[in-house]
Amino acid sequence: MSPTPRHASIVVILSALASCAAGGSYKLAQATGAASASVAAPADPAAALIPEQLVIEGALFVEVTEVGDLVPALRAHVEAAGGRVLTEEVSGGETSWSANLKLRLPPEQVESVVTWLAGRGDIIDKRINATDVSRTLFDQDLALENLQATSDRLQALLAQGALVMSDILAIEKELTRIRGEIESIKGSQRFLRDRVALATLDVALRRRDGAVTIARAKFYPGVRMATLMLLDPDGRQRTRIGGSLVLHTVMRSASLELDVFQAEPAGAAGDAKPAVIASFGGAAYSDYLGRGRRRVLNPYLGMRLGYAYLDSSRFALQAEAGLELFKHRHVVIDASVRGTGLIGKRTDGAVVAGAGVVVAF
Repeated sequence: MSPTPRHASIVVILSALASCAAGGSYKLAQATGAASASVAAPADPAAALIPEQLVIEGALFVEVTEVGDLVPALRAHVEAAGGRVLTEEVSGGETSWSANLKLRLPPEQVESVVTWLAGRGDIIDKRINATDVSRTLFDQDLALENLQATSDRLQALLAQGALVMSDILAIEKELTRIRGEIESIKGSQRFLRDRVALATLDVALRRRDGAVTIARAKFYPGVRMATLMLLDPDGRQRTRIGGSLVLHTVMRSASLELDVFQAEPAGAAGDAKPAVIASFGGAAYSDYLGRGRRRVLNPYLGMRLGYAYLDSSRFALQAEAGLELFKHRHVVIDASVRGTGLIGKRTDGAVVAGAGVVVAF
């Protein structure tokens, strides 16, 4: 029995679809005239422009002073920028901490995060790649249109009825294959669009070799031996020996100090009171001279102000230059010289020199 014209046309259509499948889903437009018409070139050339779609991926290797403190700060910075941390691994010991993080960020925030990390460590290796996937996404859109057009044509054939069972089975089989291709392309598109929407940045943090940082503690108490030297004693004792109690809130950043020096020898009036300087201030390390990370000889500069008593109550203003002679995680030994102004009814200039030790408590 020879096939009917209707059956023959269905066989031809399915044969064409099968040959298209062998050549790739992107050529399905050639299977039917309707599908080809659906993707005709636009009359306006400007409409054919494909917007740029970039997948940004990068990797950073950063040496820092203290990994443990930087990881939560980096996480907070990324979240504030609209990103998220996908993975976070922190490992090591007291002198060899390291961390690896995978970040997802809005593309416009990548440079901001790189700059933020550069301000907190040394970027040893940096690789940022941008891949244009606009052509891939455009081709996938065309393939989806072609597949959908073919699916609609086959659905129309089924809706006409009066088909033999072999035709119905062949059409259903082809529809199943087309639906599978559509879902596969849509899944690939979702993956690509997600990578375009959020850049991926792998960050490796390593503790800098030889870096020494003070332990995190509740208090940093210390003691100092100090000498007060008046620049113009005007009949008073020029040099007075004394000692200091020191309380650092954060090493070098802020501290309270009470200096007590020996009293002026009692005169005819009798009373002899010790000289006192109570001050608050802080200091900073030089970015060009080690940043306070060496075990020995870390220079710093600071300013202090407070109350002083020398013959009478005064306002004290001090400019400090110091050197950490030895630095350990739990102990710092340093020496400093402070140019001191004692301002009141009578103004005196002085130099306060001293050395001391501070411990983490």
